[in-house]
Amino acid sequence: MAVRAAVLPAVGAPLEITGIELPDPGPGQVRVRLAAAGVCHSDLSLSDGTMSVPVPAVLGHEGAGTVVAVGPDVTHVAPGAPVVLNWAPACGTCHACSLGEVWLCANALNGAAAVHAHTADGTPLHPGLNVAAFAEETVVPASCVLPLPPGVPLADAALLGCAVLTGYGAIHHSARVRLGESVA
Repeated sequence: MAVRAAVLPAVGAPLEITGIELPDPGPGQVRVRLAAAGVCHSDLSLSDGTMSVPVPAVLGHEGAGTVVAVGPDVTHVAPGAPVVLNWAPACGTCHACSLGEVWLCANALNGAAAVHAHTADGTPLHPGLNVAAFAEETVVPASCVLPLPPGVPLADAALLGCAVLTGYGAIHHSARVRLGESVA
């Protein structure tokens, strides 16, 4: 099915709004219609080559939307469910995960290879940072989809995908600020 997306055709090039073809969700995959996507500095770093990404790519890793379809073996969400995208799901089995440091998961970005979106001419597209949120719809591994409680605005939820958790992680895990401490 064709949807529109902001595609990075080459490192350093401007994003191009174009039609892309998405596969139906396969086993362990979910198709999501995006309602909101945040723009993070990591997207700039991917587009200018500071961070490496195969191109062409659909960037965007902060997103929230509604489940459109689920593939076989997906049981934690159903069509119609509001969800937030998680670009770096922890595998639970690598060394960092076994130490409880899931934010350092060695396998967090492995899901990107499982989805085979492509341009209208058949050129494969890489989902930058797993979720390709700069599109009308995306297909992602089920581990990249977290159900939202009722009433959470999707525009607000999109920020949970990176911005909010990055701030929390910096304060809790890196700076280790604890209750009662003062910081500037």
